[in-house]
Amino acid sequence: MKYFFLILFSFLWYLGFSGSMAKWLHEKGITQDDYRYGDLYRMSNLAQFKVPLEQCPVPQNPPSGNTSLIIMGDSFTEKGRLEKNHFKGLNSYNRFFITDTIQVKLDTSKRNVLIIETVERHFRERFTVPYMNLEVTENETIKPLEKEKSIAEQILNIEVPYNTERHESILFSSDFFLTFKEWKAWLNWKLFDRLDEKVMLSKDEKYLLYQVDAQPSGINSCFDKISDDEINLMVNNLNKTYQFYRKAGFDEVYLSIIPNKTSILGRDLGEYNHLIERVQRHSALKIPFFDIYTPYHNSKKVLYEKGDSHWNCEGKQMWLDLVNAKL
Repeated sequence: MKYFFLILFSFLWYLGFSGSMAKWLHEKGITQDDYRYGDLYRMSNLAQFKVPLEQCPVPQNPPSGNTSLIIMGDSFTEKGRLEKNHFKGLNSYNRFFITDTIQVKLDTSKRNVLIIETVERHFRERFTVPYMNLEVTENETIKPLEKEKSIAEQILNIEVPYNTERHESILFSSDFFLTFKEWKAWLNWKLFDRLDEKVMLSKDEKYLLYQVDAQPSGINSCFDKISDDEINLMVNNLNKTYQFYRKAGFDEVYLSIIPNKTSILGRDLGEYNHLIERVQRHSALKIPFFDIYTPYHNSKKVLYEKGDSHWNCEGKQMWLDLVNAKL
């Protein structure tokens, strides 16, 4: 028995280190995706927000036209949420994470379009300076630039990366264990008025929100006061970004600021700072943009997932309609 438990717990211990094993277990259906009900539910375990994420149909737009699209974006445009087939009239498509440093060669025989997409909560920090993470070169390949590591960093990286979240995901992501987590979350909420520190509820308790943008203050908050001088600085940096990429060879460059869930559904928590509107309506702004904030704000429908901080299928389609109309 002792050897049985030694082998068993050694195996469970190993799972916390092996990303490939965790992936294999998920692919074989042995473990379940703990994001299947949304990132906010995963943190809060509040049962009333336990709704499977919508499986959006992927349109079959065949490769056509002469347009090459590159998106530098965050989690709203990541693989799995958006694919090449979502866009119309494309000859080629590449999407990179907005904070990565990328080298790319443009095909001058094509119409080269760049979309810089960022969620509202990170807009202020990302445009304190002009955005220039995408570098146009004469290289034949598109690749991320690897930052050179110091000797100390190389030694530290020899250590096996242990991941407690991976352990928890593998062991306790089944619906059976989630039930116990929900009981605990309900007791903490009702008896002690305490939620997970990463989430907040709107005042009417209808919507589950991300604490980072729902907190009363801070650079990522919807309710943090922003001076006119800071707005002017960010607009100036956006204009420099636009000029930089037009000179680099892009035929069209667009900005897309995706509203925080709190900005649309959690406005009862404080006084909204109107960041997106103040940037988009600025008289000096030169970069073209996709205005998704206005239709979101005016819509009578809920355009975000119930237990997630991202848009639902209808919310995503509204953005795609704007982009595809321009493409």
